[in-house]
Amino acid sequence: MSKSKLSKPAAKAPGKPGLLARLFGAEPAAQKQSAAKPAQQYTGPAKDPRVILAQQIRAIRAKLDPKIVRLAEKIARKGPPATDQERATLAIELFLAQKQDGGDFAAKLKTKLDEQKRRSH
Repeated sequence: MSKSKLSKPAAKAPGKPGLLARLFGAEPAAQKQSAAKPAQQYTGPAKDPRVILAQQIRAIRAKLDPKIVRLAEKIARKGPPATDQERATLAIELFLAQKQDGGDFAAKLKTKLDEQKRRSH
């Protein structure tokens, strides 16, 4: 055999990593430098999670109808309704609170109920 066939092949310039290297996260040196993460900026001291939660609660409450919030607070204080009459009263209060007619329907309903009470007594 000739000497040229037995000699080692010339070293190749580093190229694209092989399939396994790419699968395991190897990146060419040029890409590693360009993909450097930007430095984090200081945004001030970390906020207390309770403060953040209170801000979120205030933001949600600001979006809700105040009548509904008052009814929810009433339920939270008293607990869930125990009797059928309390459940019916709460259902009517919720229905009336969701009406957007300025209380006209509630006033009409109240007068009709008062009339029926007077007739029955």
